[in-house]
Amino acid sequence: MAFPNPLYLFNNHFTGHRRHYPYRTRLAIAADLGFDGYELHPIEPDDDRSWDEAAAAFRASGLKHAGMYLVAKGATDDEYPKLDAEIERTRRMIARLQAIDPHAFVNFTVFSNPAGRSPPDYREAGSARAEPRHWERAARLVRAADDEIAARGLSGNLYNHVWFIIDTPAAELRVLRDAGARVIRPGLALFHTFFHQGVPDLPELLAQPGMERLGYFAVLNGWPKLAEPFRTRPLDDGNIDVAAALGLLWSRGYTGPVVSQAYDLGGDPYESARRSRDYLHAVHARFVRQPALNPYHA
Repeated sequence: MAFPNPLYLFNNHFTGHRRHYPYRTRLAIAADLGFDGYELHPIEPDDDRSWDEAAAAFRASGLKHAGMYLVAKGATDDEYPKLDAEIERTRRMIARLQAIDPHAFVNFTVFSNPAGRSPPDYREAGSARAEPRHWERAARLVRAADDEIAARGLSGNLYNHVWFIIDTPAAELRVLRDAGARVIRPGLALFHTFFHQGVPDLPELLAQPGMERLGYFAVLNGWPKLAEPFRTRPLDDGNIDVAAALGLLWSRGYTGPVVSQAYDLGGDPYESARRSRDYLHAVHARFVRQPALNPYHA
């Protein structure tokens, strides 16, 4: 049986560790391995060369979907003078993304940190330290992105990232409500959800009103690390039960994208992407073969 979700490869399979893969190779790898789409890392609006290379690579790859992880700032007092410029930057990047794929998706977040620091305990930063003015500014940024995405007929979601003001699903739901968002949906980064000590377990999290609109699910694994937050690992080798998380989503009828991440894994990106693809397909095949193996099967 075919995998039930669009499967996207995230750009961080190819970044860091003294690697310099051109866009044509990154997207060719995604296509060769059978991924449905590719999520780009932010390209600044005036970087014509990178936008042109990404567009040519997407056309040549034959992939069905393109998207971008788009991060903005402007919520903290130091950043606030640049908030309007960040809104304009966001709008221009969304416009350029649509030129690559007329039906692109925008994975959006506000990475301002009201705590001004990034402690190992994530409950001491991000949304936990946000005051009314920070929430209002974050809502302005999300409202502007939502307006642009809606006007262009694209899709979008928020992304929870530890240390950011949008660091938990609860923060996503609050900002979406404050912004009056029409098309942007909540998204889940499983890695950041799991390692944030203030986030409830997945069944309780998904039961929160608003999470039935989940529109994005990114997967990566990791282990806790002494004196540091975590170290990343492949999907089948870490502290996170990725299979159970997928089983829960599928039991709730989730058909949105599943995004394979590889932040800081290093090594051969073709192999990390293949290993991720194979694991995800194997989990689905396991549950189809024997539904009772899914802990959330009704």
